[in-house]
Amino acid sequence: MIAVAARIAGAELRRALGRSVLSALTLSALMFLTLTLAGLADTLDRGSTGVLRTLDADLVIFNQEARQQLLRSRIPRPMTIGLPFVDGVHSVGTIGLVPTSARMPAGDVRVTLVGFSARTPAEPTRVVEGRLPVDGEPRIAALDVSLKAQGVRLGDTIVLGGDREVEVVGFVEDARFLQQPTVWVPPDVWALVRARVAPEAGYAEQLVGAGVVRVFPGADPGEVAAAIEAELDGVEVVTLEDAITSIPGVDVQRGTFTVLVAVSIAVVSFVVGLLSVLEVTERRRQLAILRAVGAPRRVVRGALIARSMLLWAVALVGGSVATWLLARVAPDAAPLGLRWPVLAVVGGGLLVATVIGTAVALGRVSRIDPATAMQVGQA
Repeated sequence: MIAVAARIAGAELRRALGRSVLSALTLSALMFLTLTLAGLADTLDRGSTGVLRTLDADLVIFNQEARQQLLRSRIPRPMTIGLPFVDGVHSVGTIGLVPTSARMPAGDVRVTLVGFSARTPAEPTRVVEGRLPVDGEPRIAALDVSLKAQGVRLGDTIVLGGDREVEVVGFVEDARFLQQPTVWVPPDVWALVRARVAPEAGYAEQLVGAGVVRVFPGADPGEVAAAIEAELDGVEVVTLEDAITSIPGVDVQRGTFTVLVAVSIAVVSFVVGLLSVLEVTERRRQLAILRAVGAPRRVVRGALIARSMLLWAVALVGGSVATWLLARVAPDAAPLGLRWPVLAVVGGGLLVATVIGTAVALGRVSRIDPATAMQVGQA
């Protein structure tokens, strides 16, 4: 039955090639719009939250006055020393952020300097070239891989904060913060640069930004967070995902693009339903003939579904290619990318929309009476 329905759908598409091409172009344009919105949302989100997403951690510790903001958080490093003895805590690290500039071969670039404790949950997990700095190395740094566009390579020396020279020993990917590339250095280098770019804060090697915690497998992060807050005064412990959501603009950005993508998918459902209803209306007599010669309703319905699925597949390919080409030529000021997970989610959502839209027309197919429809066609 499936093969018969597919052959009928293919024959109808060939018979009305012009209309089929127009329908495919319409759906491809809507697919392109939806994928572009989803790609922008994904790229912007990753460009703001990468510095936390790259960590292999479960919890983040802020001082209460910071209100879960990484740039404002300041906790004493000695405060974290006893945390490994708290039930459920596997390991602890520290991380600090400060906006600054970096002098590179192509010129000065605005970056976010990240001071982190090595071999802890605070170190980035996506090293694509070279290695990460370790604690105690005085003039070593790992850079966001996007900074290669500035002409930086392994072994080069860059200048941080106006006067601090460091050697590039590695590159990490997908670790940006608030759309800025990051530079990863040991905590003491971070403290020195911070004292240079923010003199009012002074030199405070023992005052770090936030603590990050990995819990033991099977431990409840909520219970561990409560235990840490009971152990330490003046801190707020949240899950990594909550800390990501608290990054300025992320929550609003996610909500806005979610609504836009949902509206686009709803429009696709409406258009598919409209095209399917028009198809059934125009081919009412042909469908009645099929029913009159003995074709079961499920074959007729299957032909309509097969046609919609074929149009969906063509639109997915066309929309994906168009979005990919746009991402290749889009300027850096309008970051756009298309990852496979985004394509899968949006493609699946649009497939559901296509099924819903087609279902509207299936009811009309079921109500076709062969004798009446053929008489109307002859009249």
